[in-house]
Amino acid sequence: MDTLSETLLQSLIDRLDGPDVVGITISGSHARGGADRYSDVDLSCYVRTLPENKLDRCTLRYWDARLVSIHTTTIKAERAELNDPEHAIWAIPGVRQAHILLDKNGTIAALKQFAESLCWADLQPAADEFAVEEITGCAEEAHKILSGLAGEQESTVLYAVWGLLGGMIRTVAVQRGLLIRTENEYFDLVQEAVGRDSAWTAAFRLASGCDHGSNNLRPYKVRGAAALALYRETAILLAPIIPGHHREVLDSTLALIAEAGY
Repeated sequence: MDTLSETLLQSLIDRLDGPDVVGITISGSHARGGADRYSDVDLSCYVRTLPENKLDRCTLRYWDARLVSIHTTTIKAERAELNDPEHAIWAIPGVRQAHILLDKNGTIAALKQFAESLCWADLQPAADEFAVEEITGCAEEAHKILSGLAGEQESTVLYAVWGLLGGMIRTVAVQRGLLIRTENEYFDLVQEAVGRDSAWTAAFRLASGCDHGSNNLRPYKVRGAAALALYRETAILLAPIIPGHHREVLDSTLALIAEAGY
């Protein structure tokens, strides 16, 4: 296990601190106690005013032989993410597990207390709405996969699989309120939530390349067909919460998938 010395932590604080800074926290593997020699140092630097250049809000530095990831934000912006289901699955555990390195006026401690008090049930209606919008929007990716498979266009299929795969994982993670402590467990958490032996997980594993399909088909065709199956299985999972005005897009897309034999 890799640990950070007090001297190194103070050096990091000194480099980031300034008149506009209200607090600094460390999160990720170093906060959880699971870091190794390859782990980066995840720092959140809370400021009064966000940098005008968005590229300055998330930066990487190599300091003292360490890869340091710096996320610059405000208390207001962090609270907004804690209340937005799409971001909250990452933000809630991130704030909860963070260790305070600097807190000039107590606002970082208050932020952590706010994160601890959040109940996912209050976010569920917005999470359901996000999930429905996400799967509806991914109908376009499903159409692209169908077109690419029909025309044997590898690039078309793979690009659309990439988009659809990410969309379906986000859909399930947000709708089920899976709090992601680390991106390293993201895929595992989603598979466990749906069921390791489920048709959804089987399709996900083929589409993502975790498992191999038929040796008689080119890999991009296997992944394309699996992504279409993943779309169908996600629609089945969400069926109870999909409102009528979204059904036309979903049902028409699912009909095309079935018609094409997938």
